[in-house]
Amino acid sequence: MNISIMYMLNIMRRSFRYCMLALALVGVVACGSDNAKKDTLPEFEPFTLAVEDDSISVSICYQRIANVDANPIFTTIEEQNYANSFDGYAVEPMSVEASAQLLMEDYSDSVAWDVDGGSYFYTMDQKAHLERDDSILCYETYIESYIGGAHGGYSLWFECFDLTTGQLYDFAYLVDGEWGTAVRELICARLNEVEPVNFIDSIDMLPAPSNALITKDGLTIVYQPYAVACFAAGIISLEFTDAELAATGAPLVWVAEE
Repeated sequence: MNISIMYMLNIMRRSFRYCMLALALVGVVACGSDNAKKDTLPEFEPFTLAVEDDSISVSICYQRIANVDANPIFTTIEEQNYANSFDGYAVEPMSVEASAQLLMEDYSDSVAWDVDGGSYFYTMDQKAHLERDDSILCYETYIESYIGGAHGGYSLWFECFDLTTGQLYDFAYLVDGEWGTAVRELICARLNEVEPVNFIDSIDMLPAPSNALITKDGLTIVYQPYAVACFAAGIISLEFTDAELAATGAPLVWVAEE
């Protein structure tokens, strides 16, 4: 498969759905609000696979939620993260091991069909952490690959889930509605500060912010190579505080109401 096609397929992956959280404490004495909250947090068990020889190198680190049985919300989030992480290699019923094996075999087959020979590689490195008083679960997934051509491709994906609903936050709304123009102007101004040489000649050319990380006091919007600037510019990250975004009039759906 041509590396540019594979890269674009990688860019197009995303999905979202949500459900409501139900929690019951039965037959136990409460140990305080902090301990009760801690009991509801996801626990992670990394799945790793590493294969390397003279022609291929595949390295996968996927953050699996170990205690999915403790909360139906965790099951919903795990299913979404699995589907997004393995994309075309996802199987039914869900199996991280099977998907990783399929991915590895696909790269091995690519080498077998390469008449010129070469060293192909694929890396998935995923991290998970909690934000906003442990109410939001954020995944950071770095992917790098090479299956021939002048250079490989790489991307950095952030996905943030509301732990009370299982909803995957969708940030495209920020450039819609009556606040859309102000948000676009804010993003374009920051882009020109970070990467003055870019493809954006007007605010209307700016891609909707589909890839972002919720931080402790704001939002980091991420654009992949080629999205807003040339490949040499790399992955571009633009940081905004909650206050800067709120000043545009846009509602901040990730901020808890007081």
